[in-house]
Amino acid sequence: MKAVVLTCDKYMPFADHTIQTYEKLWRNNYFTYRVPYSDNYPQSIKKKYGDKIEFIKTESPIKATVLTLLQDLDDNEWIYWCMDDRYLARIRDREAQEIYNLVKTIEDPQICSFLVIATKPYFHTDKFLKKDSKLLTNSGLVLYETVFSNGRVMKSAWRPQFVRVKVIRRMFESFPDYNFKAAEMNDFPKEKLEGEKFYVPEKNLVIVGESTHRGELTENCASSFKKMGLEIPANFTVTKKYMLQGELPYKVAGLEFTLPVKMQKFITSVNRWYWRQK
Repeated sequence: MKAVVLTCDKYMPFADHTIQTYEKLWRNNYFTYRVPYSDNYPQSIKKKYGDKIEFIKTESPIKATVLTLLQDLDDNEWIYWCMDDRYLARIRDREAQEIYNLVKTIEDPQICSFLVIATKPYFHTDKFLKKDSKLLTNSGLVLYETVFSNGRVMKSAWRPQFVRVKVIRRMFESFPDYNFKAAEMNDFPKEKLEGEKFYVPEKNLVIVGESTHRGELTENCASSFKKMGLEIPANFTVTKKYMLQGELPYKVAGLEFTLPVKMQKFITSVNRWYWRQK
């Protein structure tokens, strides 16, 4: 399956970092990462990942980049959609792999998306879920259809998900033709067809970190670069912003448990202090 990584030449170190987090934390994934470049071919990254990555030369505008990445793919083909600005911090890899296995069996062309991140309270109330419309993986993980299936606007467009090519292609085809900035896309209408079904797992499967904030490297991403043995890009300053999305229980000796909020904050503070010293 193609994992389409939206990035640009300037942010190529973040694409590399994002891919490395997937390769380290989701070791049994079946992805081939499809990554755009405009000028210099990223030879060192190609050498690093080999057949797990393919680089596609594109024009630099974002709209042209995405449409070029998708141009040889069938509308109904499934891809894994991920951004260089959303790297993996933690994952329930077994359950995520089960969603991949389920996706490969889906025949209904109206089923178009499976998120792997489900944050509270957005996707954990009856207001947003169709409890009478669900799918199950082999182990019994429940995926609920969201109420957004009824509308004509795609929600959570930038979150990691399994999605059909037609959804991403149509969304970008609807965007303006001028060379807009990435931040502007948040305000663009994200069109979908009424009746296209979008699903979310009953429990969250990943924690993702935001790589940058307003052009600066987040503190959490800088820490992750260090953990991964990567050099922090010299042309980015590090902000004190610490931006993680999603929650997962801790796991020790096969037992899962959730810490009190104050204890979680304390551990986060210690972790932040530790990696600042590195």
